[in-house]
Amino acid sequence: MPDTSFRDRVVVITGGSSGIGKQTARRLLERGASVVITSHDANRLEQARAELHGTSPNVDAVAFDVRISEDVTRAIGQILDRHQRIDVLINNAGYAVYRPFEESDVAEIVDLVDVNLTGAMRVAKAVLPSMIARRAGRIVNVSSIGGETIITPNAVYCAAKHGMVAWTKALRYELAHFGLSANVVCPGFTVTHFHDHPTFRRRDPYRRAGRKPMDVDVVARSILDAIEYDRLVTYVPRWQALVAWALAALPWATMPVWNRIARRRVAQLYEQMDAEGPHASIPPRS
Repeated sequence: MPDTSFRDRVVVITGGSSGIGKQTARRLLERGASVVITSHDANRLEQARAELHGTSPNVDAVAFDVRISEDVTRAIGQILDRHQRIDVLINNAGYAVYRPFEESDVAEIVDLVDVNLTGAMRVAKAVLPSMIARRAGRIVNVSSIGGETIITPNAVYCAAKHGMVAWTKALRYELAHFGLSANVVCPGFTVTHFHDHPTFRRRDPYRRAGRKPMDVDVVARSILDAIEYDRLVTYVPRWQALVAWALAALPWATMPVWNRIARRRVAQLYEQMDAEGPHASIPPRS
């Protein structure tokens, strides 16, 4: 039976100032939850909080950077002081760049892993003691279809998101000992600010024009669905589960096609890079 009650639950959402995080917050507020959105960008976070307040006054906002352990510890303590408990943590903060591994410097590689994987672990570590003490709580990790399949040229991002899927699967076994649960959601191409990084301008223009992204509300509803049904892995859209299964179960049939797609994408990127000038300088995340 699904767990359909969100009323009076306290839900913390990282990366909650825009996109999937903000829309998930809106849907939870409509269902009666108390929601705390977080972001490293205090100005954007306050704008989101003011907007969501129109849906429900039960929205709070706490700014912190998932990359800084002391900041995470301070913020989670502040949230617990204000709300007494955290029932659900949704680890949604993340970003990507569209460039091959060899073009990324070490600082960018470390930052991509930090924001997309280690940051989620930091927040979970800060939240878990209070959940374990109550023997109640849930951690929901927002990964990507790139966490189950290989999407090029995003090698570091894929590594982080694969890590998030594996971590969630292992964490679910460990947390069951305390009566807690963990879920992971793997969305495909979605309309958000995620693709605003300037490197994404280098994608093949025909590929950009031909893709039809999902609305963030599709993903937000799927996150709530994953919580209600305690689903370990949720693919959005659902047909992507078949792709992930086929690549794992029928590699002899699927991998030749996947290999051609991946190699073509890499070749198109390098063609674009050569047109701009070798290894064009594009700044990392600020």
